[in-house]
Amino acid sequence: MSVEELRKQLDTLQKSHDALLKSIEISNGSFGPSINTPNLRRETTHQDRHIDTAFADSSTLSDDSEDEDDDYFVSAQLPAQSYDHEHLREHLKKHTWDEHGREILSALFTTDRWRLKDPHLFPMRPGIAQDRSHYSHYQVYEIGPDGRANMMEMSGNENTMSRAAEIWNAIKDINSDNCQAQKAVGRITIAREPSPILFGALHLTMNRTFDMDELFKHLVQIESSSAHMHRAFSPDPRRQKTFFFNFEYYTIIGEDCKPMQWQLADRDKVTTDAHIPLTRCSATVALALYDDNPRRIRNKGRRAKTKYGWVQNIWSPWQVLVVECFPDWRASTDTFESEHRYLNGPEAFLHALLTEYRDARKRYDAIYLAITKLITPPLDFIFDAEMRDQRLFEDKMFTWTRRYFWSHQTLGNVNDSIKAMVDAFEDAFTDDIWDGTSKTIWPLFEESPRNDHWKRRLRALRLQFEREMKELRQLMRENNERRVEIASLQNQLFSGTSIQESRKSVELSDITVQQGRNIKLLTLVNMIFVPLTFVTSVYGMTNMSTDSKFWPFGVTLATVCVPFFLLIGFLNTDSGYRLWMEKTRALWHWMRPKLKNKKREGEGGEFEPARVNRTLSTEEGMQMRLGGQQQRVTGGENQRLSHPNIKSIVEASRAAKKNEDLARTISIGRVQSEENEETGVEKSAATSKDTVIDVQDA
Repeated sequence: MSVEELRKQLDTLQKSHDALLKSIEISNGSFGPSINTPNLRRETTHQDRHIDTAFADSSTLSDDSEDEDDDYFVSAQLPAQSYDHEHLREHLKKHTWDEHGREILSALFTTDRWRLKDPHLFPMRPGIAQDRSHYSHYQVYEIGPDGRANMMEMSGNENTMSRAAEIWNAIKDINSDNCQAQKAVGRITIAREPSPILFGALHLTMNRTFDMDELFKHLVQIESSSAHMHRAFSPDPRRQKTFFFNFEYYTIIGEDCKPMQWQLADRDKVTTDAHIPLTRCSATVALALYDDNPRRIRNKGRRAKTKYGWVQNIWSPWQVLVVECFPDWRASTDTFESEHRYLNGPEAFLHALLTEYRDARKRYDAIYLAITKLITPPLDFIFDAEMRDQRLFEDKMFTWTRRYFWSHQTLGNVNDSIKAMVDAFEDAFTDDIWDGTSKTIWPLFEESPRNDHWKRRLRALRLQFEREMKELRQLMRENNERRVEIASLQNQLFSGTSIQESRKSVELSDITVQQGRNIKLLTLVNMIFVPLTFVTSVYGMTNMSTDSKFWPFGVTLATVCVPFFLLIGFLNTDSGYRLWMEKTRALWHWMRPKLKNKKREGEGGEFEPARVNRTLSTEEGMQMRLGGQQQRVTGGENQRLSHPNIKSIVEASRAAKKNEDLARTISIGRVQSEENEETGVEKSAATSKDTVIDVQDA
C-alpha cells in the first residue's frame, strides 16, 4: 500500500471522526465539556475521553431530530392546577409540619403559636430583600407535545414585583385557563437557593405530586448521597409514582452567598490564601409520572408490607423537580435551553441528573484546586530562603501543621462523598433498567418503534453517565495522590521542626553549663570573703582590745584564711575531693567503737562462728547448723552436737529401725512354717524352727 493511499484513509477517518463529534454535540449541548469548566483533568483523562468518544458507535449516539416521529413523544396533558395567596397562607398555617419543615421555614414564623411574621408573605418591592429571595434563581420549563422545552417568562420589561413574587407567579399555575394555548405534557421546575417563603410555595404547589416532607427531610439531614428508585410497593400513592436522587457533598461558599441556617458551613465566609470557606450542601432531583392506569404487580417479598405494587408508564405526563441548596455560582443554567426534544419524563430526569453530576464534579474540581493552591508553594519558592524556612519549620501558631491536617481530612471527606454518589448511581441504575426489562422501574411492555427509539436514547445517556463516573473516579485518584503528597509534607515539616527543637535543646544545654560555671565562680568568690568576714566580725566586737597594733589581726587573718583557702582549693579538684572522702571514711572507721562478741556460757573470749563442713551428711550437717554445745568423738576429733538430746534421738531411731526389721523377719518365718506344715515336709519345718530360734537369740 502506497503512502498516498494511507494518507487518503487517514483523511477519511479524520472526517468521520469530526462528523461523529459534531453529531454528539448536536444531540445534546451539555455532552461536551462546558466552556466555564476549568481544565482540571490530567493528560491521561483527556486521552481516555477522546478514546471513549472516538470508539463509540455512531448508531448508538445518533440523536437527530430527523428520525423522530411526533408519535414518539408524550401526548397526554398534565393535570391542571392553580393557587393564590390565600391558599399559600392557609397551607403555611394549617399544614402539619415535621421538624425538618419547621427548621426550613423557621424564619417565617414567630416562636409563639407559630404565627407568620410578615402578613404580606412576599417582599413588596424589587431589589434587595431581607430574606435574600433576590438571590433565589428559578427556571420553569413547560414541555409541549413536540418534546421541546419552553421557558416560562416570569415578568415583562416593566416589572414592579419582587423576585420572590415573580417566582410565585411562575410556579402557582399549571395548564390553567390563563396559560398559553398549547397545553404542557411535562414540566421542569428548577429552584436554586430558594428563600423560606419560596420553600413554602414549593411545598404547596408540589405536595400533591411529591412527598415534599420527605424531600425536605433529605435536604436537611446530614447524610450521604442516595438514590430512591424502587418505590412501586410503597403504601403512599405519591411515592409509588415518584423517583428521586439526593445529593450531599461540599462546595466553596461563593462571593455574596450565604448558606442556609440549617446547613453546616464555615463561620468565616471570606476566601484568602490561608483559608477556604466550605459548606455542606444538598440537592434533590425528582421525577413524577401521572399514569391514570398503572399496572399492578405482585410483591413477592416474604416480609412485604404490601401485597401489590403499581408500575407507571413512561409515556404518561410527568414533572421533574430540582431543588438545589448550593451557596455558590457554579450551577449549570443552560441544561434545558438547547434544541433537544425530550421523549418522556425519564429522559428529562436523566438529563437533570446528569447535570447534577457534572456540577458536583465542577465543585469537587474547585475544592481540589483550592487545596492544591493552599499547600503548594509559589514558583519563587526555590529562590526565597525565608519562604523555605517557613515551610520547613513550624511557628508558634502551628500554621502549616493545621493547614496540612485540614487539607488531608477535607480531601478524605470529599472522596467519601464522591464514592457515595458513584455507588448511588451504580446501585440504582442496573442493566435491566437501561435495557427496559426492569419490572418496577420504567419497564417497556411491548416492542414498538417508539420503544426502540427510547432504547437508543438510553444507550447514549448511559455512555454519558459512564464517562461522568469515570471522571469522578479519576478525581478520587487525584485526591488520594494529593493526600499522599500532603502526608509527605507533614513528615518533612515534622522532621525539620524536630531538628530545630534538637538544636534549641543543645543551645539550652550550653547555656545551662555556662550558668553553672558562673554560679561556681560566684561561689568561689563568696568563699574568699567568708573567712575575711569572720575575722573582721571577731575584731569588730566591742570587748576586743583597742590597741592600735595591727600584727595580731594579721596573724589571725593569716591563720584562719590560709588553711581555709588551701582546703577549698584542695576540695575544688576531683582528685582532692576523692582523697578527702577516703581519709574521712578511714578516720571514721578508726574512731567508732568496736563491737564485742558476747561470751559463751562457761567460755571467755570473742565469739567465733562455727565452721560448717560441706562434706558432712545431712544428719550431721543439721546438727552442726543448729549450733548445739554438746560434743561427740568421731575419728579422734571433737565435734559439737547440734542439740543436747540429739544422741538419744538418734539412738532411739536406730533401735526402732532394728525392732522393725526383726518383726518383719519373724512374720516371714511364720508364713514359711505354715506352708511347710501343709506340704508335710518335716525337714523344712525343723529348719524354719531353728531359724526362728536364731532370730530370737539375735
